Parts: sequence; C-alpha cells; structure tokens
Amino acid sequence: MTKALRPFRILALPLVRIPHGPLRITARPGAAEVVSKAETSESVGNKLSPGAVEPMAGEAPLMLYHVQQPSVTASEGKPQIYQRVLDKAADEWNKLGHKPHDSWMYWFHDRGEKLMDRINYEEWALKAIQEGRGVKIANAKKGETQEMIEIPMLRPTLPGLQVPPLLPKLHRSLLHAIPYHKKNMIRCLFLTPLTWPFAIIPIIPNFPMFYVLWRAWSHYKAWRGATYLESLLKLGMITEKPSDDLNEIYASKPAVQLLEGEVAETGKEEASDDSEASETKEKKDKEASTRPYPGMMIVKEQVPALEDEFDMREQECIDIERAIGQASHRAREAEKVLGLQEEGKKERA
Repeated sequence: MTKALRPFRILALPLVRIPHGPLRITARPGAAEVVSKAETSESVGNKLSPGAVEPMAGEAPLMLYHVQQPSVTASEGKPQIYQRVLDKAADEWNKLGHKPHDSWMYWFHDRGEKLMDRINYEEWALKAIQEGRGVKIANAKKGETQEMIEIPMLRPTLPGLQVPPLLPKLHRSLLHAIPYHKKNMIRCLFLTPLTWPFAIIPIIPNFPMFYVLWRAWSHYKAWRGATYLESLLKLGMITEKPSDDLNEIYASKPAVQLLEGEVAETGKEEASDDSEASETKEKKDKEASTRPYPGMMIVKEQVPALEDEFDMREQECIDIERAIGQASHRAREAEKVLGLQEEGKKERA
C-alpha cells in the first residue's frame, strides 16, 4: 500500500506570551484606529483611545509557523542535486546525535547543535521552506497561468490560549524577514574575503570562511523561503483553520513544576549571608535555565505527539524543539528585564 503524500499545510504553533507588562497603544496623528468587534467584546471592553492600555492577553503570543510541504513524487522526478546533497548531509549529521554519548562523534554533534541553537528559530523555519514544492508561483511576464490551491494554516483554538487572527501577524513577520535576510546574506558574502588570511595557517581548516559562507547560504534560503511564503499569502492561498488535533495536543501539556524546595528556601536565602545567597541564586538560575518557562503553551514533551499526528520527520522535530527552547529563554530574559525595571521604580520612589 502506497503511503499517502503529506498535504501542503502550515502549523501555527503558539509558544509563549512574552511578559512585558501592559501594552500601550497610542494612535498616530491622522491614523485610523481599527478595533474588531471580537476584540471590543472579549479583550478590550471599550474602543481603545489614544494612550489606552490594552491587556497583554489580547495580543498574539510568540508563534512558530511550521510549513509542511508534499514530498516529491516519482512522476515529478528526483529533487535537484543540491537539495539531495543537503538532505543527505542533514541525515548524516542527525545520525551523529544517536552515537554513544562518550564518543567523539556525539561530542562533535553536541557542540555543533549548541552553535546552531544560537540562530533564531524563525530563520530555521523559513530556510526549511523549499520554493516551488507543492505549488509554483507563475511568471506573469511569460504568460504562465497561476495554479491555485488551498493551504490550510492549522491553529489551536482552546479558550485559554487566546490567540487572535494570525494571518496579519504572519504577513508582518514576512515583510520584516525578506529584507532582513537579504541584507545579511549580502553582508556575509562581503565578509568572506576577510577570512582568506586564515587559509595560510597550515593543517587547520579555514573554519571562519566555512562559517561565513554557511551563514550566507542560510540567509539566502530564509530570504527565498520568506519571499515564496509571502507570494502564497498575497495570492490568497493560505487560510486559517481550527484544528481539533492541535487542540488535543495543547490540552495535554504537562504542568511545569518548580524546583523542589524552591519556594521554601526563599526565606532561608534572605537570612543567609551575602556569599551564600549569591551562590544559591546562581545555582537556581542555572537550574532554571534548563527548565521550561512556567508560561509555556507547549513543551518539548509534546513534540512526539506532533510527530505522530502530522507525520513529521526527525529534522522537523529538532526544529520545533529548538523553537520551544528559544521561546522559553526569551520569556525568562524578558521577565528578568521586567524585574529590574520594577526594582528601579521602587528605588526611585
């Protein structure tokens, strides 16, 4: 029995609502204020006036737009050579992660993954898009007729998530990503000649040049992926649709537990001397960084359910786990900034 092809779809995965306090909205002079009826009745209550404060729950959380495209069928022929090389390289790289943990191959893979984790998950999501796979953008100058298909953007609709319409947010993010990745691609290419002197060092490979070229290629793929996705959006092919499967997965999120004794030890820290309190705080901060942020809407333990339900490949699961980890880190950093701001206000009071 032939396995069914994956449909062309987008999974809109809410990650976390970044804590930054109330959002102040001030209308620009002469600008029309647009507030939907849903927002008026559910989140805002009254029509927002210039300078009004909107509750944080009314805004969209940090999102991952995970694009799934159909596999290349036998009738379409094999993928292009460069794509087959990239797919093979990715498979071989992922195999290193399954080696024994005490082997040098696993050590090399682990260090490489930590380096790649520094790249924003939004870039990983965009550069995974393969331009033209599933539907091609017609060239009007050549008289080509545009094929029209429906690309569902599946989203959870649980009441507790409070996720507003996402197509405008997706469009804004693409309009930002297109010039950003194009500019950085060009910048990396201009930096490449500066790495040539490293080639005169004997034996050691020119890692700076390899890294700069890899970043240029990464930005190129993200730029083309964002351009392709924005074209599909402008053509009206992408439509938001609720997903019962995503609702079930999001409803199954395990509770994020505090460290054992975390609350009970707070009073002890205040009573201890400064050095002990400092050591305890550093230890807790290090342990906290390895745990998901308490406000996460999805955690890594739910990725296997996504894999089973939506027929995900190993690299897709890695990308989603990377996005979850980065979202948790961003939320914690934002919370720290809020804490410092509150301390500053108290000191000035």
